[in-house]
Order: sequence, then C-alpha cells, then structure tokens
Amino acid sequence: LRARMKPVRTCVGCRQRASQTELLRVVCVDFRIEPDPQGVLLGRGAWVHPSSNCTKTAIERRAFARAFRVLVQPDAAGLITFIEQAETMLATNE
Repeated sequence: LRARMKPVRTCVGCRQRASQTELLRVVCVDFRIEPDPQGVLLGRGAWVHPSSNCTKTAIERRAFARAFRVLVQPDAAGLITFIEQAETMLATNE
C-alpha cells in the first residue's frame, strides 16, 4: 500500500512549496483577508507562511488579489496583526 503523503501547497509570498502544516490558510471575507488556522472558513483559500516577510511580500506582489481572483487588493490589516501577535508569542516562549 502507498503511504499517505501530506498535501503540499505553495506560499503566495515566497512561492516555496511546503506542507499544509507549515502554512497558514487565509480566506477573503468582504474584501478582508482573514486567517483560517483551523481550515474551516468557506471560500477560496490561499496559503502563506505565518511570517511577516512572506505576508509583506505577498501584499507587495498583489498575490492575494490574484489568489482570490479579485480585482482590488483585499485589506490585509487583520492578517498582519494576527501574524505579528503570533511572532511575538513565539519570541516570548523561546
């Protein structure tokens, strides 16, 4: 029997392929980018490394607009806040 492989996705920021467990799924809700860590929100999703660098790169490249197939760049303020809080929590735990 074939071993079950973890699904591989591509980060919209750095364009590197990684497993779903390494990436954060985000969705576009009312032209706002919302983090979906549990993967349960409805709608078209995009994947990004949970880091400020990849998020900023994706915003600069307008990658979220392409991934969600919208003409206007969605508001990423909520996503940026979510990732900055996560990075702060990780830094304090180390």
